[in-house]
Amino acid sequence: MLLFLVRMLVFTLIEYLTHRYVYHLEPHSHAREEFGYKIHGIHHEYPKDKKRLAMPPIIALLLAVFFFVLYSALMGEFVFGFLPGFSMGYTSYLCIHYCVHTFKVPHNFFKILWHHHAIPHYRQPDRAFGVSSPLWDHVFRTMPRLRSEQAPPGEYIDA
Repeated sequence: MLLFLVRMLVFTLIEYLTHRYVYHLEPHSHAREEFGYKIHGIHHEYPKDKKRLAMPPIIALLLAVFFFVLYSALMGEFVFGFLPGFSMGYTSYLCIHYCVHTFKVPHNFFKILWHHHAIPHYRQPDRAFGVSSPLWDHVFRTMPRLRSEQAPPGEYIDA
């Protein structure tokens, strides 16, 4: 059970690192710029397009196999307790990401995730990389910048 819960933390870290360093990689060449646009830039250009909110199933399956092999090599048979939890983390991410882009902002605790995920889409593309959790944005100091020192808590700049 503990291993299943640890995956939440590990998944949110993998999600953060992938979003920050793969999906938002610096376009130092035309090829990198094109790659970035194809894997994530088009999602930023069309954030409400429901067909672009999740990875194509074949790519998700290939990644699942990759993570199974990697985690098997690192954990041995513990992978069977870890990977289902990791997969549940991915499923949670998909649900949150889909809801953020297709439904109105709720009036509950999910509202924080709605606003947090909107920041890189509409205001600060170099901030707020966590989708299912802002935890790693706090850890790696990529939380959105505030409007000013006197701004009420939670108000972000529009730059």
